[in-house]
Amino acid sequence: MAKRTSKNAKYSARGGFSVFELLIVVVILGVLATIAGPAMSRIVRHNRVNRAATVIASDLQNAFAVAARQREPVRIQADAASRSYQFIDRASGQVLRIRTFYGDTSEYRLTKLEFNPTVIDVFPSGVSSAAVTIDLANGDYTKQIKASTAGFIRVIPKL
Repeated sequence: MAKRTSKNAKYSARGGFSVFELLIVVVILGVLATIAGPAMSRIVRHNRVNRAATVIASDLQNAFAVAARQREPVRIQADAASRSYQFIDRASGQVLRIRTFYGDTSEYRLTKLEFNPTVIDVFPSGVSSAAVTIDLANGDYTKQIKASTAGFIRVIPKL
């Protein structure tokens, strides 16, 4: 006896997707990307500010350590316009470190970096000439770093 096949059985075994099915998948992916885009941007901004705050706090601790190790005062001098700061050996005038947080070469791309005061000296005894407050931001997300004259450094979320 011959095997009977229907017309529809031939089409049910085919592989692949129709153009309509692919179009639906592309539309769903587009909607998901539109929803997730702003959230990802916010996460990236927060991550950049948090990493920059960690680097700055570490640099401040290093300035106190370098002053003690070299037994020479170290000057921390900030420039808000270029969103950078530098450590200078006060005795020789030699620049020990320059750190920039602005522009395409910086991974942090901060929109704000302000030191108050802009120049402080760290002495070998472990004290500084003034307490410093550093405000940094990327977009609407901000952090604040406070360093006491005794070298105690705190990173604070700024509201």
